[in-house]
Amino acid sequence: MKYDFNIIIKRTNRLKTISLKVKNQEVVLSAPKFMSDDEIFSIIDNKINWIRNKLAADKSYYTKERKYTNGDKFLYFGSEYLLKIKESEKDNAYLDKNYIIIETKDFTNKDNIKNILQNWYIYKSKKYLIKTNSYYEILIGVSAKKLLFGKYKSKWGSCNSNKIISYDWRIIMAPLEVIHYLIIHELCHIKHPNHSKNFWNYVEKYMSDYKIQTKWLKINSHKLFL
Repeated sequence: MKYDFNIIIKRTNRLKTISLKVKNQEVVLSAPKFMSDDEIFSIIDNKINWIRNKLAADKSYYTKERKYTNGDKFLYFGSEYLLKIKESEKDNAYLDKNYIIIETKDFTNKDNIKNILQNWYIYKSKKYLIKTNSYYEILIGVSAKKLLFGKYKSKWGSCNSNKIISYDWRIIMAPLEVIHYLIIHELCHIKHPNHSKNFWNYVEKYMSDYKIQTKWLKINSHKLFL
């Protein structure tokens, strides 16, 4: 049976009843091994409105305008963190458990909070992307002439004929596997400057499950914003 949403069905001996979760625009249903397909699909059909409401709520949160106030949610390496703002003489940003802490004197100014948060993301993103890009350059046996970082409307990365690679710094909000896929993708363009079958085979050589990462980006790109 086909649905208008992604659903993953897992069977296990450890469960006696079903478990239904909605996360990152995917529906995950865990069921006992003894449960038949008809029983599982019947449960999904009965929960169809609940599932769609959960999916809509998940998507709408990450497409509404940011408030940059305490409790606002942001992604970092694929995990969700809550914003916590503190009054301080000096501007600072850091992680503390499940929070992104912003310290600033002008703690009621939305633009100021956004600017501090964005600078923190850019710093963290550049640092991680430069380090990881170097790792994969050695692994793949290629070398980028230059790395650029920006905020782009229609791409997360690119590699031109001069071997200059550009990354959107917001990719740091995605899970590690997705970030690594993007880096591998762009570095592979140094050898294959197209999206031919040879290119994708080359990507697969260094990340066998790259299709999972492309799917994640397609579904969740709307969440990677400030």
